[in-house]
Amino acid sequence: MSATPVLTSRIDVEVPQWLVVPGTADVTPAWRTGALELFAAIAQVDRDAEGDQRVFDGGPEVDPEAALDTLLEFRAALDGAERLVAGLGVPNRWPLPVVVSVGMAESDGPGLLELAGAEGGLPVERPAVDELPDHVGGEGPVVTRYDLDDDGAIWATVCAVRRETFTTADATTPVDTRVLWRTRDLDVVPVFGDELIDLLAAVKNEVSA
Repeated sequence: MSATPVLTSRIDVEVPQWLVVPGTADVTPAWRTGALELFAAIAQVDRDAEGDQRVFDGGPEVDPEAALDTLLEFRAALDGAERLVAGLGVPNRWPLPVVVSVGMAESDGPGLLELAGAEGGLPVERPAVDELPDHVGGEGPVVTRYDLDDDGAIWATVCAVRRETFTTADATTPVDTRVLWRTRDLDVVPVFGDELIDLLAAVKNEVSA
């Protein structure tokens, strides 16, 4: 009888570019204090920026307390297979919440295009589909789509999926990693979209017997 493969995964990112948001049980007072200090420092950098550093100059200033509480509420609403990573690198538009999920691919499960959101729904135009760059490892699509919600607002969704194949002594196991980000701030899409690819590359998976 062959052993059941065991999947382990880690998100290998660092502040101030990214912040991995923990679940409710792991939010300690020390973690919260550190996150608020980080947010306050980034907000100060935004205020002090000049010239070409001011990528986005409009909109309200980020409130560290409100931003952190919103992220923690978002994280608490995710299921057990999902994690939340906040992008902090876009001035005056952070934090940008990205949902990361990792799981073993089922032989009768959805295909990569379906996982990435290239199919279904009522997009306002045909979704754009690109291939993952080589440095990400594995194979898969990057899908950017725009959809109308019930209120007539346009939402952009950027989703990238990577399929890797791991071989152990007993089995060959395909693993799918997905990063998903949605926004109504359409101007941010060309700025932040490429960073999602770097985040996908930073998700490191291992399979053992």
